[in-house]
Amino acid sequence: MYLLRSSSTQIPAMVRKKKLSPSGAKDEDGEYHNVHVNLHEDELAVAGMEIGDEVFVRVRDGKIIIQKAQSDPEDLEHDF
Repeated sequence: MYLLRSSSTQIPAMVRKKKLSPSGAKDEDGEYHNVHVNLHEDELAVAGMEIGDEVFVRVRDGKIIIQKAQSDPEDLEHDF
């Protein structure tokens, strides 16, 4: 299930519940230390991204934020 909505500025937003799936090799105790999230191309399109784009990943305060990597990191949006 997902929600597709438009804000007051008519920019579409999409919300889908995802699972952090284990990824990579297990350690000697059988534990994973990496995960991945699958994103569909329609989700990428809403974000203005395409498969193969480089991204910056920011992790803080219970959030994981993915932004398209611009040529200048100073152009990153910082207020969320």
